[in-house]
Amino acid sequence: MRHLRAHPALQIVLAILLCWLPGLSVQPAAALPFFDRLPKFKVRVSEDRELQEWLKDQLNEQRKSSSVLKSYEDPLDVARYERGTLEKLLRSRGYYDGRVRQTVTDGEILYRVVPGPVYRIKSLTIDMPPHLLAGFPRVGLTVSDPLVAEKVTEGVGVIEKYLGENACLLNVDVDYQATVIHSEHAARLEYLVAESPEVHVGEVRMDGLATINEEFLYKRLQIEPGDCFSRRKLDAARLRLLRTNLVAGVNSEVSEPRDGVVDVTFNLIERKHRTIRLGVGYTSDEGAGVSAGWEHRNILGRGEKIEVEARVNEVKQSLKSELLVPRFFRDDQEFSATAEASNEERDSYNAEALTIGGTISRRHTKHRTFSVGSELKFSQVQEEGEESENYRLLSFPLAIKIDTTDNLLDARSGATVTMEVKPYLDLKGTGTRFVKNTLVMTGYLTGEEIKYDPTLALRIKAGVISGIDNLDIPADERFYAGGGGSVRGYPYQSLGPRRLIPPENPGDPPTLSDPIGGRGLSEISLEGRFRFTETWGGVLFLDGGNSYADPQPSFDDLYWGAGLGVRYMTSFAPLRFDIAFPLERPKDLDIGSYQVYVSLGQAF
Repeated sequence: MRHLRAHPALQIVLAILLCWLPGLSVQPAAALPFFDRLPKFKVRVSEDRELQEWLKDQLNEQRKSSSVLKSYEDPLDVARYERGTLEKLLRSRGYYDGRVRQTVTDGEILYRVVPGPVYRIKSLTIDMPPHLLAGFPRVGLTVSDPLVAEKVTEGVGVIEKYLGENACLLNVDVDYQATVIHSEHAARLEYLVAESPEVHVGEVRMDGLATINEEFLYKRLQIEPGDCFSRRKLDAARLRLLRTNLVAGVNSEVSEPRDGVVDVTFNLIERKHRTIRLGVGYTSDEGAGVSAGWEHRNILGRGEKIEVEARVNEVKQSLKSELLVPRFFRDDQEFSATAEASNEERDSYNAEALTIGGTISRRHTKHRTFSVGSELKFSQVQEEGEESENYRLLSFPLAIKIDTTDNLLDARSGATVTMEVKPYLDLKGTGTRFVKNTLVMTGYLTGEEIKYDPTLALRIKAGVISGIDNLDIPADERFYAGGGGSVRGYPYQSLGPRRLIPPENPGDPPTLSDPIGGRGLSEISLEGRFRFTETWGGVLFLDGGNSYADPQPSFDDLYWGAGLGVRYMTSFAPLRFDIAFPLERPKDLDIGSYQVYVSLGQAF
């Protein structure tokens, strides 16, 4: 059994990663102070701890983004500037008589804040047409509430939303006026709705189309002649057009009203539909690799995408094509068809395969997607020391994915859960039947209030194959561990069960084969990610994993690897460079002392 405490290097890496966890709830000023050129500060507000913490948080946020502060070298200059900021912040919370005094001692600034009385709303009126005001619920503020700027501006948004959903106004223009009465520590608040005619939609036109099917885009608008006119509906229609990925730009023009009707014209700029891609990458276990691809995102005029990609490295070569049909019979459904030819030359097996398949995916909710499909795989697999075997595997993958992350290639918050059940049947009549189950979970937590925005990322993967014995499963369908997407520090597919090889000479001990793959898989990865600048970042990581001959994955008997990396943030995704070290070496297996990985996107 291998236990985490048996590896001192592992303990050091864990200690470095876990040191961020307390930082997510402590004072931001305590994070990585040796990188901070600005003087330390304290804020003191007597008898109001909540206001004191809020003012402190706001100053920290300003320090992260203010270019003016970065130009100051004298702490006195910093103190004068931030005193003005604190006074503005007090007024935004209703403290119009607030005073701030600053002192600088040994390069540290102390701000003493006397907020004074909070100003409250004495009267609240809404200037709106009577027939609209009658159905208006409330603005969210009432008389005697504190005059908080954020709440006041939220009220503007509430009124604008109400008018956009319940009125046909040509223009929605909402403003407010707050009159402060210092003698009473109060204010009069008035919301003003500018006068505008109520109109309906007349003719709807589109200009600028060349290759996109016009009827297809009209359905995306969800605006019909005779509808109640709404600027919010126009904004939503523009967003839906952009989300087709066929339009690079769109704006709308509204005609002058005539007899209560306005015509709407959408001016579109079509996106370039064809893309050619070239890429390079490197890993220690697979060597240098190149890729080339071609994509057309509007092959049939309704957003259908076809993609062809070739990838070549020292151990695997593949050619893959995919057709994606969005809004397949339903707006929340898509269909994809794939075909791939591949050749793999691994240490434990060689495999040539041709795979064709199709999948229907349906977005059940904003974060939940279901998919069902079928796949046919023709393959010839030769294991180390065995004769080659041919397979005709038919499978029916079923999957569910829950995704609440904020970014596909560089997530900083949220989580994902992906579960796939994939039954296999060999059409050759060999009786080969098995079910491959995989579960992958990831989670991301970012301390945005801490210097350098540290992100703690966690990934857990488990897999089980049931139905037949391990060696009866095709070698290229078994589970393996190790590599850039698994346990960094170990070569690709270098971890897992191994067979005893009989000796050539009597009396010699048997030897162990290369990993043969298994029916069970366990993996866990932990990353701590920094962002030093807008374009540069760093990573510390710890990976553990193993595969097993029996379909009972365990998180006790794992091999561990640790390392660090550099990230360069491009406009598309991070470019990553990782170096990883194995913390334990499998017996009689040459895996090298480190592994290097260069690719696009985070490891997970």
